Amino acid sequence: GSMDPRDAIGHAAEILIRQLAIFTDLDRIEGLGEAAAEAAAEAPAVHGMENFPIEELELGVRSYNCLKRVGIETIGDLTSKSENELVAIPNFGRKSIEEVRAALSTHGLTLKGEDL
Repeated sequence: GSMDPRDAIGHAAEILIRQLAIFTDLDRIEGLGEAAAEAAAEAPAVHGMENFPIEELELGVRSYNCLKRVGIETIGDLTSKSENELVAIPNFGRKSIEEVRAALSTHGLTLKGEDL
């Protein structure tokens, strides 16, 4: 399909932001040894993901709508919640929790109080 030029630029900007997100924490990387800095550069770009909208996780309609209804707009909002807090959301059940966990883990993220 074709794309409106404004949409194409917007989409390209979103991709560029995701690709460059790893560089948002350069001060911390400069303080590391050279080997650690190389490892950080090769790691998945999870720095700055907190401010990305939850749409980036490509969740199912039910999960997405439940989260939006309670004001969870960004990935940071989501990762600041525990499993118990999410289960308390109406219509947000075990299947939705697993979907969210899987989506977060692809970006190296977890729910509050959990380990990868």
